[in-house]
Amino acid sequence: MKKLFLTLIVSFIVAAGFSQHVSVNAFGGYTFRDRINFNNAYAYINGGGMWGASVEGVNAQGTGVEVLYQYQSTAIPYYEGGVQQVGNNSTVVSYLLLNFEQYLLNNPKIQPYGGLGLGIAFYQGTSQNTKAGTKFAWDLKAGVKLMAAKSFGIKIGAQLLASAQATGTAFYVPYPGYIYPVTTYATILQFGFTGGLVYDFGGK
Repeated sequence: MKKLFLTLIVSFIVAAGFSQHVSVNAFGGYTFRDRINFNNAYAYINGGGMWGASVEGVNAQGTGVEVLYQYQSTAIPYYEGGVQQVGNNSTVVSYLLLNFEQYLLNNPKIQPYGGLGLGIAFYQGTSQNTKAGTKFAWDLKAGVKLMAAKSFGIKIGAQLLASAQATGTAFYVPYPGYIYPVTTYATILQFGFTGGLVYDFGGK
């Protein structure tokens, strides 16, 4: 995972060097609930608010690259036989992603975009007996950037976030009196909406 992290940063630095514009984005939004299926049980990653920030570089043709960080504090209730197991299921989910984007620049004030990316998902339970887990992640996104002025605007969109093999050391089932690790692997899909502010540093 450290190699992947370094690859994300180096790739962005190289791509940003060829960019016409560099922007900083701060955003918030809502992510919907998703069900995680195991062999003989299931869990939910609850929906809720999230926030994040990103830096992106876009060239004159509208092709861009973005490094994005996103954070969500949620809960992951676990069920066996249709019965929820009691205990502390609070979890922090965060993503670090390198997105490749394409903007339509026909109108400088209204810029639709789409993108996809690769990166890392981090899972951290709030219980003292849980460990952080890092897993491969990817995303799809689409939206529009609305520029109110040359340097300021808003960016709204929808996104689909996914992480593979998202259990194991990442989630622990909180049975009364002890913590039981779930070792069956599953995939999490999170769909949500985002909106935030954009500051464009301008071109070269």
